[in-house]
Amino acid sequence: MRTEQDKINRKEANQRYYKLEENKQQKRDYMKEYQKRDYVKAKAHEYYMRKKIRDARNEDLNIINSERFINYEKETR
Repeated sequence: MRTEQDKINRKEANQRYYKLEENKQQKRDYMKEYQKRDYVKAKAHEYYMRKKIRDARNEDLNIINSERFINYEKETR
């Protein structure tokens, strides 16, 4: 089990490691290759679709509430 000090030391070590430009480039290259994996693509697509559905629901709700507000103003006049 890691202690708090171990976690802090690991974080500082990672920060020092990724300050070097060649290590930054190595991480970029790794992430580029990682994104090409099939299961990662599928996971990203699922996230994208869930976000699109959520945004569409919010848009529909906004339309319904706007119509309700407009109709309420017409009725009160």
